[in-house]
Amino acid sequence: MTVKEFLLATDDIKLASIAKKMYPTNVSADTYLNRKLKGTDGRPFTKKDAEKALTILKELSITINNLTVE
Repeated sequence: MTVKEFLLATDDIKLASIAKKMYPTNVSADTYLNRKLKGTDGRPFTKKDAEKALTILKELSITINNLTVE
């Protein structure tokens, strides 16, 4: 499964949060990412976008893996 497929298919992760980290200077980051994922407005989801998203998802997984009960 590709990063793009994962982002389109998952309901477990809020894309707005991922988008804000991917495009921190874009006030409409969530809309921007959504359009790129869906290929609207001629904005393709590029390899660079996938790399950014994957980095953020990996950071999130590290945080989750380091959680403790107490």
